[in-house]
Amino acid sequence: MKSIIITLFISLTGTLSTFAQCEENAMLNTSKTNLADPSGEPIGVKDERTVLRFSKTAIMLNIDGVDRGELKIVSQSCNWTVPYKEGKSVIKAKLNDWDYTLTIEGKEGRVNLHVVKNESDDSILSMTVDKFEKMN
Repeated sequence: MKSIIITLFISLTGTLSTFAQCEENAMLNTSKTNLADPSGEPIGVKDERTVLRFSKTAIMLNIDGVDRGELKIVSQSCNWTVPYKEGKSVIKAKLNDWDYTLTIEGKEGRVNLHVVKNESDDSILSMTVDKFEKMN
């Protein structure tokens, strides 16, 4: 009986941690942005330091030390088996009149961020994340 309770507790704790990450303030850092056209063909690379600060309701965007705006989170889904390392978040956000989809995915020790401006022929942004962690 004791082993069943321990197993249930461990399972419940793991399940809660997969969703808890969406409720936490977090920070994501990148140093290079890969640009692709709407079909996914690479079109360029920008060496720029990008910092995203996530709260429950917004994402603050800073590029090369300059604040570039606040994206309002419209919806998000999270499923991380190892917080900030293995899993996936899909965030729908709005900046001014534009809708964006941000996908953060951790797999095999690497975390990537993909940003798509919805309903647009603009480029797709793809970044390998240097650091992704909980913020206090």
